[in-house]
Amino acid sequence: MIKKIITLFAIILSLSVESFAGGGSVYSRYGLGDYYYSFSARRMGFGELGIATTDFDYLNYLNPASWSKLRLTRFETGLIYNGTKISSSNESVFHSQTVVAGAMIGFPIAEDYGISFTAGITPYSKVNYEIAGEERSDLVDPYNSVYLGEGGITKAFAGMSYKLPLDISIGAAFEYYTGKIQYKTSIEFNDTSDFRDASFKTDYSYKGVGFTLGLISNNLSEIFGVENLNDVRLGLTFSNSVKLTTDSTNTSSTVIGDVVSSSGTFKTDLPYRLGIGLSLKWADNYLFLLDYLRQPLSELKRHGVKSEQMRDFQKFSFGVEYRNAESRSQSFWAHIMLRGGISYEQSQYVINGKGLNQLSFYSGFSVPLGFDNTLDLAFQYGKRGTTDNNLLTENIYKFSITLSIGEFWFIRTDR
Repeated sequence: MIKKIITLFAIILSLSVESFAGGGSVYSRYGLGDYYYSFSARRMGFGELGIATTDFDYLNYLNPASWSKLRLTRFETGLIYNGTKISSSNESVFHSQTVVAGAMIGFPIAEDYGISFTAGITPYSKVNYEIAGEERSDLVDPYNSVYLGEGGITKAFAGMSYKLPLDISIGAAFEYYTGKIQYKTSIEFNDTSDFRDASFKTDYSYKGVGFTLGLISNNLSEIFGVENLNDVRLGLTFSNSVKLTTDSTNTSSTVIGDVVSSSGTFKTDLPYRLGIGLSLKWADNYLFLLDYLRQPLSELKRHGVKSEQMRDFQKFSFGVEYRNAESRSQSFWAHIMLRGGISYEQSQYVINGKGLNQLSFYSGFSVPLGFDNTLDLAFQYGKRGTTDNNLLTENIYKFSITLSIGEFWFIRTDR
């Protein structure tokens, strides 16, 4: 089993950068596109965040302090289906794509001290849109304009956790950002036209380093003195601002071939990310989560220039998870975990002076595959935008499936 996990992890690493170029949102043409805030189906099932959770049987993408409770070597990977119905006041279209969600692996080093090591590669942002329309001019024949954008940023990371006295957990991760985004504009004439097609594209290549720090408090339930309130924790996570080295190339494609009109290197300023969370366990079976995430994307800069279409991102989420606390039960159905959640986002986009917000609903469940192994599934429905002011409404459908595997590694055996 261990060899199979390592082989699968290597395959995911080799394919992940290519596979992360997914999406479907027209608004992803602005900034660095849409951002990922969830790695696994479990996280999606209860609202995508869960900053204050300390899990022995799952890996937390947002807060490295949560790794302090790991008791087995864990490996997680999965797929995400993205479907977007884009509607104007007159018509609508539907785009969909299935992408690799990434992969994480973590293992405990010294359980008594909460020392664990975790590494992974996950998507950070995505750009994927295509806009086409017929144009007419008195100067040339009718033609079609096509605006295309694709690509995104990927984050690879490695970090450790540690448990301080009083059961306070801390963690830190080193992060490497890399990726490519291409924007292309094409002019296409009919075959009968004397005019020739042309296209213009801009390629950006990004790379940079950063870090994430995390903290999860000790159990605060005794402060409240409420029966059945068994575990209350606060969580905090912070990712620093990152200066991404950006290589830019502008290329024109005409009948005479491709011509590089300009190229250069500059910095893209990626703002910090701050998250605060509360987890509450009731009667051992119910986990309630309340989270807030903020990223001041109004400060996103390319070559020192801000975008008028960007504002600060904020996300509020509430989720609940049910699992049977009696782990010795032999019933298959008794080990099914159920989840649900809701979130509200102030998205980073401001179009035609109108800020775009998003409301999402989540549900999910986990199927046991053996001791500490699960197949997790989740569904998200969200609605973003408005048809006012000549804007577009997006109905977002996401389905996530994640395989979470736990194994004993580095066990000393007597001979």
